[in-house]
Amino acid sequence: MESLGWKTGNWKAGYRVSLPALSPEEAALVLDSAKRFTEQTQRKEIGSKEEAAGLIERILASECAEQGFEIDEEQKQYLSRAVYLQTVGAGFLDELLADQSLEEIAAIGLGRPVYVYVRKQGWKRTNVSIESIDYFVSLANKLGRGLGRRLTAQQPRMNTVLEDGSRLHASMPPISNCELTIRKFGKEPLSPFDLLSLGTYDAKALSLLSLSIQADLSVLVCGNTASGKTSTLNALLSFVPASERMLLIEETPELSLLHPHQMRLVPFEEAQIGMVELVRDSLRMRPDRVVVGEIRGAEETRAFVESALCGQAKGCYSTFHAQSSRDALLRMRMMGCLEADLEGIDLFIVQRRVSSYDALRRRVGEKRKVTEVAVSRGDDALHPALAFNGKAFSQGALSLLIAKIAAGTDMREGEVRRELARRERMIGSWRNVKGFEKAFLHIQKWLFGSEV
Repeated sequence: MESLGWKTGNWKAGYRVSLPALSPEEAALVLDSAKRFTEQTQRKEIGSKEEAAGLIERILASECAEQGFEIDEEQKQYLSRAVYLQTVGAGFLDELLADQSLEEIAAIGLGRPVYVYVRKQGWKRTNVSIESIDYFVSLANKLGRGLGRRLTAQQPRMNTVLEDGSRLHASMPPISNCELTIRKFGKEPLSPFDLLSLGTYDAKALSLLSLSIQADLSVLVCGNTASGKTSTLNALLSFVPASERMLLIEETPELSLLHPHQMRLVPFEEAQIGMVELVRDSLRMRPDRVVVGEIRGAEETRAFVESALCGQAKGCYSTFHAQSSRDALLRMRMMGCLEADLEGIDLFIVQRRVSSYDALRRRVGEKRKVTEVAVSRGDDALHPALAFNGKAFSQGALSLLIAKIAAGTDMREGEVRRELARRERMIGSWRNVKGFEKAFLHIQKWLFGSEV
């Protein structure tokens, strides 16, 4: 018997999708209704989701009458929903994508439960699984069609971004047994004050970083996987004056800025236009700030360092996978960057997922914390200006960073220290400013006297 390609199971699960398990007869009814819906919508286009839902209900009723299948109102509701998910939606993923408490969705193979990462709780096994490779490929291609990406036998791997900004990676045999990972992003980006409320940064660190960005220092945000590097970079860019020209270069668009004068470039690999070419194109575009979503390969890394050295923008910003500032230097040197050239990156911010343990409740958790803010000085080493010791931030070579800020703002070092103290008080008092847009407007008004 032909299957739906996915199913709701009765195994033990820490996260349950609300659609009940279907009997073989119900699954067959859903498939027949889905086929008829596809045939009818090929002849006549459906204008809205409501219109599609209405048509599905009529088709389901017709199929039940023809097959002598009697259903009650509860069955009608969940079977109509199953047909909708099978045709218009993305199967069980619709419910998972709509849940704002989820950070990650992971299919780990055919016939195996899908896992989700629940914020503040960790990984949970769900009660759904993908059962067929045909359905898996169809589902991945439906999700990837927005940017024209497809999973095929010739291209068994796909990276793309969904309409809501979530990041999708999918692969099929011979690479994997049908693996899919969706990194979800919230409907609204985190603001600098959200980072403060979450305990990722304190007011002292944020005041220092805000002035560093205003002083046109180039910044690299480093960290391990899922440490929040992109979210932090996006939040910190709120400290760039709204009047400046922003150039965003990303393989998959993730950054969400409110600056009115912004341009976004995306690689087009089919035409052999990659991240390296776009970073070098920025030399001809007169940006005030260049933001590279993430640098991974050797060529990308060298191009970013070259961009920072050229000084065609006031500041260059990116994210990079590394556990510490020292690891970041080592990795970049291994990628062919000269030690002297790395001085072009003024500031290394290191953010990590830090494990936590509640001994009373016997619960393991994790938090995202900035662990290091290190400044380059030209002696082929990095000097921590701030370091997190597990409970609070301790000051290190803060005077080096203050000297760089002074040089970039035409202020005396004493004036920088007074401004840092003032900003620390101000930012601490803004902890309750909620919402990314409201926070951006607040910063622009009170730091730069600008009404956007």
